[in-house]
Amino acid sequence: MVELWTPQGSALTSTITGGNNTETGESITIHTFHFHDKESGRRSVIKIPADSSVSQSHIEDMAAQAFESWLIEVKAKGKVNKPTPEQRKEVGKAIREFREYAEKRRESTSNKRYYKGLT
Repeated sequence: MVELWTPQGSALTSTITGGNNTETGESITIHTFHFHDKESGRRSVIKIPADSSVSQSHIEDMAAQAFESWLIEVKAKGKVNKPTPEQRKEVGKAIREFREYAEKRRESTSNKRYYKGLT
């Protein structure tokens, strides 16, 4: 793996070959970066494709610019809040209602329900 500098709060997790440049035929390497903001708890993944004509410093600059833009966006959104017990109950209720509705859709026109494996 190429040793690239990464901004604090980000990490280079993989460098893989992703294909060939259609113009030059050179292989393209995809650098995958994971971003994490400890304050908000948000995470993101970006991929930067590059061929041999792209310098290591240019890849580092692109990662730093992407991280900076992502941080600005994250700060604007604010902190991720964990759902309260009341919110979890509301989500559970919505899921239960959806499942009941989906089960009703599977009913036949004679209002008899058919289950797999049963006659």
